[in-house]
Amino acid sequence: MAKKRGTCGLCLVIIIILLLWLAWPFFNPSIESNLSHQMHGKLTGQDAISDSTVYGVGGTDLGIIVKHNGQYCLLFGDTFSSTTSMTGNWRSNTMAISEDTDPSDGITIDSWILEPGTPFAKELISSLKVDNVEMTCIPTTAVSLNGNLYVYYMSVRHWSITGGVWTCNNASVAVSVDNGQTFSKMTNISWDGDGNFVLFGAVQPFSESDDYLYLLSTPAGRFGSCYLSRVEPSQILNISAYGYFSDISSSDEITWSSEVSDASPTFSSPVGEVSVMWNDYLSKWTAFYTDNEAFSIVMRTSDHLWGPWSEPHTIVDADEYPSLYGSYVHPDFVENEGEIVYFIMSVFSQYNTFVMSVNVSSLAI
Repeated sequence: MAKKRGTCGLCLVIIIILLLWLAWPFFNPSIESNLSHQMHGKLTGQDAISDSTVYGVGGTDLGIIVKHNGQYCLLFGDTFSSTTSMTGNWRSNTMAISEDTDPSDGITIDSWILEPGTPFAKELISSLKVDNVEMTCIPTTAVSLNGNLYVYYMSVRHWSITGGVWTCNNASVAVSVDNGQTFSKMTNISWDGDGNFVLFGAVQPFSESDDYLYLLSTPAGRFGSCYLSRVEPSQILNISAYGYFSDISSSDEITWSSEVSDASPTFSSPVGEVSVMWNDYLSKWTAFYTDNEAFSIVMRTSDHLWGPWSEPHTIVDADEYPSLYGSYVHPDFVENEGEIVYFIMSVFSQYNTFVMSVNVSSLAI
């Protein structure tokens, strides 16, 4: 009988441990279960909704969305003609145009910005393509303002063999006054490649009538914290006009500094390729980004851009899509005012982009 009671006691301990393990996410808010999500089709590549190989786009990544003159411009990173390897007709960046307003069945690409006289997608922002000098120039966000396109980009000096690690020369802005046909690099505006403002994410929605354009930013790579800056739209190319969030007082007074070195993080590392927008359904700001330590795409929410931000909620992880990264959103690509949010995800092993969605109803209060 004593042996039997001991066995029952052990079973009870095991049951209690199991129940505590199952309940742990409810007691520890930093551990979040995956939100409901869905794949809606391939955006680029041979088997995409719109076959991009006819434009010399066999493989690419990112898919940053900006609405410009009633159309959606989709900005991509390093682009290659090969469908099986990152080779052939290397361009540091390309751009597609879409008028598709229903991403539930994928996003149809209507056209690409082409190299004149060819059927191939052209490089928008030039790069030297010399390792340890300037390997490539990658767009990080874009703004449509007064009929022009402003693309924030990073000049990558070297890609590390460690995933999510790279070094940059600087971050800057390139401008197109002809709807993306040509871009000019702005030599008068530049952020240090070793600083905290390298990968920018423009806060959406943005209107030309807004007092400020706000941007969330991270250092080069995917392991830094997230920072906040702002600028009056009319001063977008004047680097001295940018203000950097540096402090919030006990009475909720916000301090903006003209010095980059004064900037304080809005939320902590690891943050990669952040994309941010207001969500009407949640009545909160939402920041989507890559967590390169958890190998997940996650989101945080906040009442204010300067925080406090929630703990990260996991949307999708590498167990389901190995080598995933990127999560670019746009306020137009939602259902029920933001209960369903669509985003563009990259998968490095396939080196192409995909249309995904997440259901955030479980986060509603």
